[in-house]
Parts: sequence; structure tokens; C-alpha cells
Amino acid sequence: MSISAERIYSLEGKGLKLTTAEDIAPYLEEIRAHENLEELRLNGNTIGAEAAQALAAVLLTKPTLKVATLHDIFTSRLKDEVKESLIAICGALVELPNLVELNLSDNAFGPLGAEAMAGFLSKHTGLEVLKLNNNGLGIHGGTTIAQALIACQAECEKQGKKPSLHTLICGRNRLENGSAPVFAKAFSALKTLREVRMPQNGIRPEGIAELIRGLSDNSKLTVIDLQDNTFTHSGSAALAEALVKWELLETLNVGDCLLGSTGGRLVVEALKDRTTLKTINLQYNEIELDGALALAESLRSLKILESLELNGNRFEAESNAVDMIKAILAENDLEDSDILGSLSDMEELTDDEDESDEEEDASDNEAGSGEETHGKGRSKEEKEDGHAAGPKTASDILEEDLADLVSQMKTQLNV
Repeated sequence: MSISAERIYSLEGKGLKLTTAEDIAPYLEEIRAHENLEELRLNGNTIGAEAAQALAAVLLTKPTLKVATLHDIFTSRLKDEVKESLIAICGALVELPNLVELNLSDNAFGPLGAEAMAGFLSKHTGLEVLKLNNNGLGIHGGTTIAQALIACQAECEKQGKKPSLHTLICGRNRLENGSAPVFAKAFSALKTLREVRMPQNGIRPEGIAELIRGLSDNSKLTVIDLQDNTFTHSGSAALAEALVKWELLETLNVGDCLLGSTGGRLVVEALKDRTTLKTINLQYNEIELDGALALAESLRSLKILESLELNGNRFEAESNAVDMIKAILAENDLEDSDILGSLSDMEELTDDEDESDEEEDASDNEAGSGEETHGKGRSKEEKEDGHAAGPKTASDILEEDLADLVSQMKTQLNV
């Protein structure tokens, strides 16, 4: 959203400590005097409960406000004080009919903060963009937010209109599997989402599959970012099925999600139907050579691709599969040096790492989350030292079979 400078009031990054009504009074007078205010930026300061209540009173006089940028405004404040502040601020914001965007990221208010803003989220039917990144919500807080979104959808239905929310950013919140069913229900109910970013939430395969099934009911989705959660085969299968429904998808970020060998192949094969894609991140997913080859085939239909990240997977940067990917990018009149990201940290697949993705799924759903580990293979030198005496692996045979095909393609394309 573009808002002209004269309609923005900003105290951004000034490091002010505004604890009492007296502390914030000079700035509130400026806000009060600001006619046709559309955006308020208070991020990078710290606001206490008394100051927040005074701010709320002034906000009620600003019906033209569209964007409230309030990330990082509670540094050093106690949780109970933050809850009291949020109740006051959200109580005012819910009365502003033109408010379409709220950013409360980087405020460590946890579940108490989620409870404080639930009333606002369930009643403000005009909100379009909600940013709650790095709030320490946890399972309880995430569930509270999702339940509020469901209530908002019900309120919209009562008023005979569609929900307005199209962008949700809720990363780094330890949402885990516990909140996934309620978020999935919220996504399915809304059906208006265009951008969803939920990276680094410790969500495991069962929860990922539920989230994706809920998101699949949002046909206008253009951006999905689930980076650094855990998919394995079941999550990947759900994603592959949903990709067919997202006909407008432009950005897919599932980097560091442990898709696995078979799961990775399911996903990349499904990409061939998403001709709208511009950005794809598949880094650090244990995708092997056969998956890279399947990706190459899917790339034939991705004519407007702008960025492709494959670093940290289990095929060599100098492999025939990479040659084929580059050749197909050239075939699409795309410059691989501009599109294909670094391949400097590719992982070596060792002979003893032939565990099935089904086994990975079983271990993922055991009690106790534990730390996720994407086990590294042997170094290149170790592989070379032990390879000469042993039999050829399936990857070696596949590499040899591809050599002629890639050579022919490169000759045809003059690359």
C-alpha cells in the first residue's frame, strides 16, 4: 500500500521510553493535530501501559487511519503491562473503520498478548494485512489467534460480506503441531488469503499437512512461505496435491523443510503445472539426483521464473542434472546465472543413508519434538576415497545414462 508522506506520522526508531501519559503527551499533540492521518509508525520505541492508554484515546479521533505500524514497541516491559497496553490499543483500533493493516511483530507478548488482541481480530472485519512475526505465541497463543480469525469470518458472514484478510505473517512463533488444526480451519473458512508466511515454527509433518489442506481452499494464493518447518513425505504429498489448486502462485518457499528424496520428487513434479511461479526455494531438502532431473522437466513450463534456490541438496553441483537445469533455463530464454542460486554447499549422499521417507514420517510423529537434524553426509574426499573399491550406486548409473542426453541438449541449444 502506497501512502503519501504528508499522511504519515512517524517516530520510527527513535528509541523513546514512553512510560507515562506525560512522557507521550508531546507526541500525542502532534498526532492529534495531524489531519487525514493514514499511517502511524511508532516502531522502535518502548511504550508503557499508561502511555498506551493515552495513545488509545487519541487513536479514537483518527478514523482515517489505515496502517498501524507497531512492531517492537514493548522492549523491557513486563508481560502484564504489555497485555494491558494491547487491550487499550486494540480497543481503539477496532473502532477505526478504515484500518486495513496492523503490524505487531517483534513484540514478545506471548499467549497473554494473543488474548489481549483476540477481541480486535474477531470483530474488525476490514483488516486485510496482519503481521505477527516473532511474538513468542506458542501453541496456546497461536490457537487463540486462529480462533479469532474464525470468529471474524463468522462475523463477516453475519454481515453478508466476504472476509477482507489476504495477508498473514506469523513466523518464528513456536506454533508447532498443536495450533495447526485450528489455523487450518481458519484458512479453510477465510478462502481470501493471497500471502501466507509461517516460517520457523517447529511444525512437523502432520501439522504441515493440515495447514496445507486448509490453505488449498484459498484459490488466489500467490505467496506461501513455510521455510524451516518439517515436511518429509506426508507434508510433501499434501503440498504436491495443493499446488494443482493454486493457479496464481508466484512464490514458493519450502527451503530447509526436509522434503526428503521421494517427497522432494513429488513436489518438483507438481511444479510443472504452476506456470505463474517466479520464485522457488527448495534449499536443504535432501532432494537427490532423480528429484533434480524431475525438476528440470518441470522447468520447461516455468517461462517467467526469476529465482531458483537448490543449494544444500543431495546431488553434485557439476552433475548432469544441473547441466540439464541450466540447458532448460536457456531453452526458456532465461539466464541461469541470474536465476539459479549458489550450489556451493551441496550435500553428499552416502551408501548408508538409504532410509525410507516413510520411516522418517514415523519418527517425526513420535512423542517429544526434539531437535530437527538434517544429517550431513561424508566429505567429498571421503566419498572419493571409498568409492573406487565399491559397486556403483544408483546415482552413479543414472548420471552415466544422462550424459548423452545432456550433451545432445547442449548441442541443440548451443550452450
